[in-house]
Amino acid sequence: MRSRRAAAGAALALLAASAPLAAQTPDQPTLIFSISAGYMTGGRLWSLDRQLAIAVAFPGANQWDTVALARDLAHGFAATLSATYFRTPHFGLSAEVGFFGIGTTSRCGPVGAFTLTAARENAQTCAALNGDNLRANAVGILGGLTYRLTKGGVQPYVRVGIGPAILGGSFIEESADVLDANGDGVLVYFLSDQNHKELTWMASLGVGLMMPLAPGYQLRAEYRNLITALPYPTGPALDTGVVAVGEGLPQPPVGWRTVRIPTFTVGLDVVLERKRGHRY
Repeated sequence: MRSRRAAAGAALALLAASAPLAAQTPDQPTLIFSISAGYMTGGRLWSLDRQLAIAVAFPGANQWDTVALARDLAHGFAATLSATYFRTPHFGLSAEVGFFGIGTTSRCGPVGAFTLTAARENAQTCAALNGDNLRANAVGILGGLTYRLTKGGVQPYVRVGIGPAILGGSFIEESADVLDANGDGVLVYFLSDQNHKELTWMASLGVGLMMPLAPGYQLRAEYRNLITALPYPTGPALDTGVVAVGEGLPQPPVGWRTVRIPTFTVGLDVVLERKRGHRY
């Protein structure tokens, strides 16, 4: 009889000791620092069906060719630093600084035949531009909100952010170094862009997973739509030029176009602060 009472008491003690453990869930990361890198896809940016181009490289020339120009967004890369602070188990405030290497590819083709000049400068320029990969970029500073669906373990989340961005490189300029009739190098512009550094806006809509990797570390995978406004020529330039001979530079009218750039990133999270989770 005594042995049965002792066994029952031991079982009750074991249940009482295990109850607090059962009430706990995995730790909830509350302050997370992240570094990520990823891949950006492309799409159409702009096109001009007819752009005049000077046919011979000396002042006073009155012969003109016509070319069709276009610029597409090519594949690029992204690198970001971000921090997220979860004020509640699900909602967090986030801040991000990102470098987005937005690649572009030029397309050029003649409208009709090129004028038969000694060096065929326009034909050289168009051939050099056609398929040329031109690197541009944007540096964005985004603030926003993160919502995670679970409190610990594998954590699916959605994230939104918006902020200013600075553009580097040109999304408009179309120029190439070619050889003139004397074999000297000359820079020929079909389109010119004086303002390579411009301020724009950027927004990000993303979904992803945060997965435990080691104590204090997580692996992060995210797909996002990066949305921003980029400059583009709204029409052809009225002038055309060759820098070596001092002709006027062809400045087209410029507008802004909103583009969406699908981006996939993988990163490492460093958990700087965590809170013990509870079921109730």
